[in-house]
Amino acid sequence: MSPRTILRSLVHRIVAHPDIAPTFTAHCACCGWTAEPSTDGEHIDVECIEHAGRSNHRRFTRIVTGSAFVVRENESDYAPSSKKAAASSGG
Repeated sequence: MSPRTILRSLVHRIVAHPDIAPTFTAHCACCGWTAEPSTDGEHIDVECIEHAGRSNHRRFTRIVTGSAFVVRENESDYAPSSKKAAASSGG
């Protein structure tokens, strides 16, 4: 008897992790100044404005880092626990 391969298609989507806030930071494109990472995006914007006021540097790279996870169709938007994730991945 030959082995069978079963293929199935599942709908997946990616969602933001509800328990982990995004982290914001910024870098000056002129001098390398960097804002301390924060979960408050407005605070980072204020730091950039203050840096611009002191230095007249006006170009910044703003970075938002967030955590996310993949949810299968018909699953709720919850973050899978490490036990459940390990069990479903065979680990």
